[in-house]
Amino acid sequence: MIRPLLLFFIAIPLFFATSSSTFAQEEKANKEIESDVFLTTRLINAHTTETVRKRHLDVRITHRFGDMGGDLGGIQSLFGFDNVTDVRIAFEYGITDQLTLGFGRSKGVDGAGPTKLIDGFAKYQILRQAKGGSPLSLTVFGNAVISHMDAGTVPTSETAFTTFAHRMSYDFQVIIARKFSPRLSLQLMPNFLHRNFVRFGDENNNFSIGVGGRIGISKNIAVIFDYYYLLSNFRNDSTLNGGQDFYMPLGIGFEFRTGGHVFHLNFSNTPGIIENQYIPYTLKNWLDGEFRLGFNISRPIRL
Repeated sequence: MIRPLLLFFIAIPLFFATSSSTFAQEEKANKEIESDVFLTTRLINAHTTETVRKRHLDVRITHRFGDMGGDLGGIQSLFGFDNVTDVRIAFEYGITDQLTLGFGRSKGVDGAGPTKLIDGFAKYQILRQAKGGSPLSLTVFGNAVISHMDAGTVPTSETAFTTFAHRMSYDFQVIIARKFSPRLSLQLMPNFLHRNFVRFGDENNNFSIGVGGRIGISKNIAVIFDYYYLLSNFRNDSTLNGGQDFYMPLGIGFEFRTGGHVFHLNFSNTPGIIENQYIPYTLKNWLDGEFRLGFNISRPIRL
């Protein structure tokens, strides 16, 4: 645990120092808001610092197929196309240019924590990168999630709900981003997850640190990625979790801008879509072929 924490506290100052150095070279420019640090509010699994514009409704559809390889993949499942591990439909509304409220429903991943998930979240952009102004964008995000699945019958499992509160979990995240050039944007995502009810021996509180980015290939095509490192003794030490293998969520994909749509085609080792699932319940390993094709579709509508 000590080494990851040291890396975290080293990475944050380095990120700010690099940003300040780059920003100093731009002081001759007129002060104006930097548009599109990212093109949309998501990368693959992670939120970005972007928010939905005022009086706009962002209709989002997110889909994850099954394992492309490994024991459950291959030609028999058409490399995962026969299976749907998770799907989410959400509506996100811009109260102001800085404040977004969202609501969504996810199927959830069978065998990886609670399923049938309803989530609500708030997202507020405190700072927005500007030439001659702030060198960074800074956004805070928080959600609350409830499972409406039937309670499990195994007393030691994370789904053996005995009270309403046991069905709830919460996630809070600070997102720090910088657009270094028209083709390169990077961000850091310190994250705190609390689950009211967990399986025997697990941790209610989980800390993690995420990194993500966008690398432009052309005006309308970019490579995107995100990765979370879990600061968890339970997940990083198999002697504490009964030999269960947990893995760090890693997603890599392509972003396409087509008219009013932003379309993401991606590959990820996590079947789950929302933070409350993919952070604590990523049980798939890239090296075993246990990654899946997925897509994110965003369609903003002005109301």
